[in-house]
Amino acid sequence: MRKPPLHKSFWNAIKGVIWMLNSERNFQIEVLALLINLLLIVYLKVTPVEASIILIVSFAVLSLEILNTCVEKICDLIQPEYDIRIKIIKDLAAGSVFLMAVASVFIGILVYAKYLF
Repeated sequence: MRKPPLHKSFWNAIKGVIWMLNSERNFQIEVLALLINLLLIVYLKVTPVEASIILIVSFAVLSLEILNTCVEKICDLIQPEYDIRIKIIKDLAAGSVFLMAVASVFIGILVYAKYLF
């Protein structure tokens, strides 16, 4: 199988993100959090280093959410019926998103505290 042209690969990636936006509630919430962070970065005039940290953790949460959805879809394809092993796999993938989201909240508190208080 030949690799698609570069522009086609980018378009496929964009279609994946659009699918996530249209289909996954948690992803929509996380994108909203990213937008709020972008507004706070501009409004509070956060330093470039702090803004970079906020953006890195925000995009890490989004990326893990996409990977979590991939794991769930693959598991559902492999085993459509309930299986405790599949449940554990899905819970582990969801746990990774949860841990990154918690870390991002702590980082947000550390960064924004000095600007808000």
